[in-house]
Amino acid sequence: MAAAPTTSRAPRRRIADAPEYRLASIGLRCSAFLLDYILTMIVPAITVLIAVSVKRRLGLPGAANTILLVGYAATTALILFNNIYLCKRDGQSFGKRFIGIRIVRADGSPPDYRTAIIRHLIGIPLSVLCGGLGLCWALWDARQQGWHDKLAGTLVVKQAGD
Repeated sequence: MAAAPTTSRAPRRRIADAPEYRLASIGLRCSAFLLDYILTMIVPAITVLIAVSVKRRLGLPGAANTILLVGYAATTALILFNNIYLCKRDGQSFGKRFIGIRIVRADGSPPDYRTAIIRHLIGIPLSVLCGGLGLCWALWDARQQGWHDKLAGTLVVKQAGD
């Protein structure tokens, strides 16, 4: 018999400070999303107010357009920082940290960049584009996973001590 092939990947590290998890409720997940959305939308709201003021009061439409472009770039950077970098670093966005929930891989290990990108940049848009069905899927799924969670192999959990 041939020996089973081995892989060269190191085993994933489990989060050491919280070995036991409870799934986060849909209400907690929605609250965290709402906080993230509000915090993210502050940047373009302020940018638009400044651009409109510059265009109307100073009569500088070119400067107003530049301000808008800078604001859109800053918003994009904030979204990537919040959803990709912080997800990889802590498993938590701003809203998830405030609410006390986090994203973990199905095996309990923290997410990596690949997982965060698949979940947030591929899975969530796909879930929304299907009429929101992918997001609603968490309502009746046994592990409360939306399509974005299933695609990335993640769970949203609340630590047992919280």
